[in-house]
Amino acid sequence: MSRPLFYDSVTACDECDSLHRIPPLKSGERFKCARCGHVLINVHAYVKGRIFSAGCSSLFMLVFALIFPFLGFSSNGAERSITLFTVVSVLINQDYLLLSAVISLALFVFPVAYLLAVVLLVWSFRHRYIRRSIMRYLIRWVIAIQPWLMVDVFLVGILVALVKMDSLADIELGLSFWAFCAYVLLLLKTVSLVDRRWLWNQIEGQGPDYLLIERTDSDVFESAQQHGLIGCHFCGATLHHSARHCSRCGHSIHSRRPHSLTGTIAFLIASVIMFVPANVFPIMQTTFLGGSEPSTIMGGVLLLWSLESYPVALVIFMASVVIPLVKILSLSWLCWQCYYPTERKTLQKIRLYRITELVGRWSMIDIFVVAVLTGLVQMGELMSILPGPAVLSFMSVIILTMLAAMTFDPRLLWDSNRDSVSTPRQEKKE
Repeated sequence: MSRPLFYDSVTACDECDSLHRIPPLKSGERFKCARCGHVLINVHAYVKGRIFSAGCSSLFMLVFALIFPFLGFSSNGAERSITLFTVVSVLINQDYLLLSAVISLALFVFPVAYLLAVVLLVWSFRHRYIRRSIMRYLIRWVIAIQPWLMVDVFLVGILVALVKMDSLADIELGLSFWAFCAYVLLLLKTVSLVDRRWLWNQIEGQGPDYLLIERTDSDVFESAQQHGLIGCHFCGATLHHSARHCSRCGHSIHSRRPHSLTGTIAFLIASVIMFVPANVFPIMQTTFLGGSEPSTIMGGVLLLWSLESYPVALVIFMASVVIPLVKILSLSWLCWQCYYPTERKTLQKIRLYRITELVGRWSMIDIFVVAVLTGLVQMGELMSILPGPAVLSFMSVIILTMLAAMTFDPRLLWDSNRDSVSTPRQEKKE
């Protein structure tokens, strides 16, 4: 016999749509979905103070990273030093406006907007001087911007660029470089402390408490869709299927993302088309003593390998060649599984989707390498580096595959192949 349970805080998992009642959590605890293992909420110890201090410190380090010289370059008696702004200004002067816009968003606009929003939110939780509507707007920005934060990828790109130039010139690391490293670490710490559901709970309280959910003795968790409910992806509230907008955060809600597979397939087709010129044409043009030499993605990998920089060559090969291809193939296979599911467990498919979504942005390493070298190496006919025609094509591949992963709805995999699971897990973080 089934036994009714009144859930005082019911939420639907973002990745499998299973319904759960989240119990009161102590500091240092997190609640994971029993069906797919997705973390539904994370409660960090002393989280408000830690977010505020890490966010403010990160902004402080960014100011230092912008003031002082970032990198120095000397070759055959010629010297040059750059700041972070130089990387963008050189690209603008060379009429690479789209590339400079992407670098500006990745380095300055998105991180600063994210940090300011998070710091302001945490401050407002204590003082309540900001209107609730503005706080809701800020949380939306935090959620939307987070997947596009790439300062850690940019830092790796800098290190790869330094390895490439080590055999051709002397490189000096300025004070801003170390401040930038601290800025990256503090930003990553801030992101790790921010939890979407925790933010909404601070200003709106927990989700609706009127829901009656029944669970059978077999411990098979039913989806929100089966109960005529919809889980909001933005705040975690669970609402009736007739709702079109979430009463908690105001965001539009759908039981499943509209045209999810169609949109994902369209982005994948576009990325495949752009992948061809991205690998055929040069991604970088190097001028040395009057002679010009183009370099493709694979050409750069082979050059690093010939210089015995094997780890860096493998990093570039994985990020620029393997990851985009694997991501396209993985998402294509997952779309196929939604139409024609195989006997492979759905949880394995979900894990593949998570990995695909996680590693996609790391393909930007090569783009950042080209941007850093362009800003650093500008010495006329003696030596200069400029982006090649493949830069925009390759950047399009990365953005399109990221959009394809964001458009894909993993709940469709569970709809096509339902699996039974155990009871929910509430665990203490290590």
